[in-house]
Amino acid sequence: MPMLKLRQLIYLRKAIEAGNITKAADGLHIAQTALGLQIRNLEDELGVVLLERHSRGVAPTPAGALLSEHAEEILALVEKACAEVRALSDGPIQTVSLGVTPSIIRLVGDDIITELSMMIPGISLRVVEDFSFVLMRALDQGELDCVLTYSPTIDDSSYKRIALLEEDLCCITSPDMDQERGGISFKEVLARDLALTGRSDAVSQIVEQIAQRLGLELKVAYEVQSIRAVKNLVEKGIAATIMPYGAAEGELRKGKLIARPITLPAVTRTLAYVYPKNAATTAASPAFIELIHAIVKMLLEAPGPIMRKL
Repeated sequence: MPMLKLRQLIYLRKAIEAGNITKAADGLHIAQTALGLQIRNLEDELGVVLLERHSRGVAPTPAGALLSEHAEEILALVEKACAEVRALSDGPIQTVSLGVTPSIIRLVGDDIITELSMMIPGISLRVVEDFSFVLMRALDQGELDCVLTYSPTIDDSSYKRIALLEEDLCCITSPDMDQERGGISFKEVLARDLALTGRSDAVSQIVEQIAQRLGLELKVAYEVQSIRAVKNLVEKGIAATIMPYGAAEGELRKGKLIARPITLPAVTRTLAYVYPKNAATTAASPAFIELIHAIVKMLLEAPGPIMRKL
């Protein structure tokens, strides 16, 4: 029996609605290659062509149109089933606020919202996107129940911290500014005009710590507390930056920016799941931690970033 995934049905419907794989991927905030791969896997699973590819985009085959109709019904039934099951829970629906970083949202945000949010009956998942330091501040103030954060320093006396994966950061430049491809040393990166997010941001802190350890001077030409603004500066060839792949996934996929791995040493960050130690919350339950590990699995499977499970 074919093992269809809800994600594949969502992707197929989006591709048919948009009539174009690139537009559909942009609308879903995922890589075009990831969307195309999921649909091809679905075609292989069913043994039938679902989309006709042509110069203007894509159009559904009769089989694709039929499956899209069924997908609409299936997704509606799944949503209805989840609502009914949650209604039968012992207590009222509980909202859990999970903070995640922009790069996570760009890579797997839709999957979290459409698939993983249904994993735990009786729970309504509220996803909040922001920089790691902003998420930690919100956690401190009780505005969030838990966070997926890259903050290098966390008060272990107040919080439980579970290290999940390690990710290599990239040197991001414009194609016109950098004709080279492949690895670039950390020292070479620091010799360029750099645009970085503010000093409170985890990436800036990690870069500064490595520079101090190596006795290198870190000169930041442009400090902007906006990922979009930093990418605009880089795309115009005004500066380079150090950034996670996921934060620039769309621009990298379209060829507006290029990513080079940093070597000697590599610049890495650690993703951790953090929640208050003293609070007996759903965020500390085995079921919710299982959901967190499902997010990690999706991140590891996402094309582009160099990540390792811890």
